[in-house]
This record gives sequence, structure tokens and C-alpha cells, in this order.
Amino acid sequence: MKTSFVISPRVINTINSLQPADRTPISNALSMEFILGQNPEDTLTPMQNIIYAIIRFYVTQDSKRFSHPKTAS
Repeated sequence: MKTSFVISPRVINTINSLQPADRTPISNALSMEFILGQNPEDTLTPMQNIIYAIIRFYVTQDSKRFSHPKTAS
């Protein structure tokens, strides 16, 4: 993968708050997409795909914030 990404405390806390049956597949999906560059959609249930989309949004949003921090005024 050519770009950096951030796994923030918000992402970790969200994943840790999931039921164990959802935690592992969603964690695996994150590594599939952000580390291996593979599409994880087929590995998740419809509900897990919804949860994954939210967590994926957190990762991309936090990564953008980290790479473009606000400057002090």
C-alpha cells in the first residue's frame, strides 16, 4: 500500500465494543483492505458490512486529519 493510514483510539474503541462474533471479521476486513489492498465485502455479513463502512469512514477521516493537521492561528 502506498499511503499511510491511522488506527485511532476511536477506531480501536469501536472495534472493542463489538460483539466477539463481529470483532474478528471486521478487524480482518480492515487488514484486508488497508494492508493487503483486497476488497473484504464478500467476507462480511450484510450487518457487518454496515458496521465496517462506518469504521472504514473513521479510519479514512482520521488518516486525513493526521496527514493534514490544522495549523495554529
